[in-house]
Amino acid sequence: MNTLETQPVLETATEPIAPAAVPSPALDEYYSEAGPDYAAWSAAYNMHFGYFRWGANPFHREPMLERMNLEILDRLRIPAATPAHILDMGCGVGATLRSLAPRLPHATLTGITIVPWQIERATQLNQTARGAERIDTARIHLVQGDYEQTAFDSASFDAAYALESSCHAHGRDKALFLAEAHRLLRPGGRLVVADGFLRRDLALIGPQRALYRRLCECWVIETFAELSLFLHTLTSLNFTDIKVERAQLRVAPSTFHIPIVTAKFLLTDVVFGKRRMTRARWNNILAPVILPLLGAPLGPLEYCIVSATKGHA
Repeated sequence: MNTLETQPVLETATEPIAPAAVPSPALDEYYSEAGPDYAAWSAAYNMHFGYFRWGANPFHREPMLERMNLEILDRLRIPAATPAHILDMGCGVGATLRSLAPRLPHATLTGITIVPWQIERATQLNQTARGAERIDTARIHLVQGDYEQTAFDSASFDAAYALESSCHAHGRDKALFLAEAHRLLRPGGRLVVADGFLRRDLALIGPQRALYRRLCECWVIETFAELSLFLHTLTSLNFTDIKVERAQLRVAPSTFHIPIVTAKFLLTDVVFGKRRMTRARWNNILAPVILPLLGAPLGPLEYCIVSATKGHA
C-alpha cells in the first residue's frame, strides 16, 4: 500500500469516547515565551512542518512550508471565485491565512487562537504583509478564544482546517474539537486536519512511553489523537467522505532541517544572544529532537492529513 496516497477509512474504534477538560493556561505561557523562536524556523512564521513534492528542492525549507499551506487549500475544495467563509482552528500567528488570502480573493478568512501573544504578532505581520506583499489582509479576522467552545454562530463557515493545532485539543478522540467543527460548518462544508496521530497497531513500549510523555509535556499536549478514535468520532458526528492520507514521507524532508536550525538557534540566541532561555524555550528545542524517536515506521506517531465533509441532515 502506498502510504502517500489517499486511502478510505477502514479503522473503527472499540473504546468509549472520554470527556475532555478545559484547555490548560500553560499553552498561553508556552507560546508567549517560545513563540518568537519560531522565526528561526520560518521567516513567515509557518509554525508547521513542510510538504515535499517530488522535484522540489529538499534543502529549501520555506517553499516546503508554503506547500503545506497549499495542500490544505487543495483539500478544502474552495473555488477561487467563491465568497466562502473559512476558519483556521488554531491559527498561530496567521501564516496560513496570509497564504490563502491572495489565492481566495473573495473569501473571508477567520483564525482563532487561545494565545493573546499570537493575536498581537499576527496583527503586526498582517500589517506588514498588507504593505510590503500587498496581501488584502483586511479579509483576515483574528479572534482570541477556545476552538473547542467558540462564540461563532452555528453553520457559519464553509470550510475549516487545523494545521498541527488539533493536537492541543483534549482527549484521544478530540471529541470536543470535532464536535465544535461540525457545529460551525454548513452542511457540505469541508474539514481538513493535518497533524501527528497515534497508530493503534503500535503500542508505546519501554523508553518510548517516557519519551512520548516528555514530548507531550514539551509541547503542552495532553495526548495526540489516536487515529482510530478520531475517525470513529468523525463518523459518529455524521461526517462523510472521510479520507486519511499518510504523509510521513512527505514531511520527512522538512524534519531533516531540525538539527541545523536548532544548532544555529543555540549559537545565535543562546551563546551569543541576549534573550533569556526559559523552560518553555528549552522545551521548544527539545521536542523536535525527541520527535524522530517516536515517528513512523518504528514509533507510534504518524503524520496524517485527514479530510471530511459535513453530511446533510
